[in-house]
Amino acid sequence: MNITPHPLLPLPTEENLEVLYKTEGVELVQKLLEAREERIRLSKEDPLRFGFELTSWQRIREVLKDYYEVLVLGGNRAAKTTGIAKIAMESITECTDGHIVLFSQNADTSVKVQQAALWEYMPKEFKKKTKGIEGYINYSMQNGFTGQSFIFPDTRTRVDFKTYTQFSNNHTILEGFEFGFPDMGNDPRNIGILNDEYLGDATLINTQRFRLATRNSRLITAFTPIDGFTPLIAEYMKNAQTLETRSAELLNGQEVPVKQYSIERDAGIVYLHSDENPFGGYERISHTLQNASKEEILVRAYGVPVKSQTTLFPDFNTNVHVIKDLPEISKKTHTVYQVVDPAGARNYVAIWAAVDKQGFVTVLKEFPERDAYGEWAVFGEPRWKFGPASKKLGLDVQGYIDEFNLIEQDLGVEVFERIGDSRFFAKENENNTDLFEAFAEKGMFFVPSSGADIDTGITALDGWMKYNPNAELDSANKPILQIHESCGNLINSLINWGNNGKKDEALKDFVDLIRYLRMANDGYGPDFVSDYSMKTTRKNQGGY
Repeated sequence: MNITPHPLLPLPTEENLEVLYKTEGVELVQKLLEAREERIRLSKEDPLRFGFELTSWQRIREVLKDYYEVLVLGGNRAAKTTGIAKIAMESITECTDGHIVLFSQNADTSVKVQQAALWEYMPKEFKKKTKGIEGYINYSMQNGFTGQSFIFPDTRTRVDFKTYTQFSNNHTILEGFEFGFPDMGNDPRNIGILNDEYLGDATLINTQRFRLATRNSRLITAFTPIDGFTPLIAEYMKNAQTLETRSAELLNGQEVPVKQYSIERDAGIVYLHSDENPFGGYERISHTLQNASKEEILVRAYGVPVKSQTTLFPDFNTNVHVIKDLPEISKKTHTVYQVVDPAGARNYVAIWAAVDKQGFVTVLKEFPERDAYGEWAVFGEPRWKFGPASKKLGLDVQGYIDEFNLIEQDLGVEVFERIGDSRFFAKENENNTDLFEAFAEKGMFFVPSSGADIDTGITALDGWMKYNPNAELDSANKPILQIHESCGNLINSLINWGNNGKKDEALKDFVDLIRYLRMANDGYGPDFVSDYSMKTTRKNQGGY
């Protein structure tokens, strides 16, 4: 008979087979091998009922018992998508009258990855076109589920597939829906929403939470941190408590997390490691990573988010550089600056920053603000593309002045100096005037930004972020730069911008703002300026 190799059903050794032959006879050995082949066949034919369960998937199930919100982080080929698909299909086939929505990056990944994974776990008797009053299933490898949806006949549970782009274009697509299963209470199978490879901010997640409240259902968000981590992931990770660890073979036995509790989100965090998936080609992954850095191994093999390998700001840390509370600001304590970078086809971007007497800089506000206007840059194709916040609001010069004045009134600050991108502000328009003149004519005055090259500005800006990560943070050991948490677009850009040309272009605008601020005052950076220092002192000592 043909013997099928299988990583979870190893064959008996020759010595064991010889003992079985001698003690039990050839017929029993034959039956054992046939039973093994049948087990393998069933696992492929009907993986929902007979498939093999990975130990890492059990962690997801355990955390779902304890938390309404779960973040699943996975290394390469750690079977994250497959495990979540199986857990979801169990809910779909076991629980009645539910409504589950699954989000993916775009239509292509939804069909080829997310929908394909769910179809793999569809019970075999429904892997055909099924049409009835209480159910409808129609699937093709090319197009996924017809209408990007199906209704499971036996349970009347509806499953919809959405994309993050759809939500970015229309934030109301979830309004009016209740996701999850009615009357299930605190049952871990009560899953309402699954997000696969979510790279956006908290806007979508916070909206989803309200759609889950009525049915008390679960939210699962999956993320592979290959390109670093987003502000939302950083929020989950901030001050997270490690509940369980595991020895990392590729890091000489160092303990790495497998379960954590997110204090900020009141959520569970689960890590799926590449070596826990015997079907994922771990030997090849291990060989590829043998000379890799510790950071790359943490990401690729263990799903632990670290700073993006391409970022130009490796010291930037949201736990250190991002603050929740603004300092008390007055003319006596701080000098306030505004930096503006215009764009013809997009909204102008701006930040406001305050410098104290010791020279520490706090970014107070951004425009367009992420919470109000959405993401300036979203992850997609190309790698980063302009998001909803970049779409023009139709403001003219007076409109921007009015907007800036409203923000400054809200902050309760008076701007000492305004800095404008020297190249764009100096471009003449059809009236033979530039933006310096256009704003000045309406009573708002800008000075040009430094003309220093990008590399010089980045190096100088990196100095603002320095601190000793091995010592306690205090008044002596703290970075010069801190940013208020409301500046989500600026924070996202600092985390992810790697100067990769067109691939990172959408992230550059907000980086330019903070760079112009750093290079103010002939490269020395913005100063604290008191009323006294602005006065001119004259001594009457006579003359010739």
